[in-house]
Order: sequence, then structure tokens, then C-alpha cells
Amino acid sequence: MNAKKVTIPARDCNGFMIGFKEVNALWKCPTCGGEMGNPQLTQHSEDGFFGQVHIWENPCGHVAHYKNLQIVGDAE
Repeated sequence: MNAKKVTIPARDCNGFMIGFKEVNALWKCPTCGGEMGNPQLTQHSEDGFFGQVHIWENPCGHVAHYKNLQIVGDAE
């Protein structure tokens, strides 16, 4: 299993941002199952929170939204 540790926005049950969290995500495209691109940190600001999240471009061209990542285990 190929997993990567990435930082993504943390959201409450209503979808509002409440901070940032590190997760271990299965690194395959949720749409086609292909390998996803190399994650890179970028600045992110939303709802008064300022920090960094990972973004990437998939070679297959599909967009993998944070909510569609398959989380595996705990990030340490």
C-alpha cells in the first residue's frame, strides 16, 4: 500500500474550516485508481485560518478532492 502524509483543511460537520490536520492518505486516484502526483505545500487562508496545505496534480488528469481521499491509519 502506497500512502503519503499530507496536510489538509480540517472541517466541522457543517463544512466550515476549523484548522488544519495531517493525515495518511492512500496515494491513488479516487476516480481511476492511478498513482497521484507529487504533493507540494502551498499557502491557504479561509475563515480566518492561515496555514499551509498540500496540493498536487494527478498524471491521469482527475481532480482528487480532500474529502475523497482514502485515509489510512493515524498521522504521527
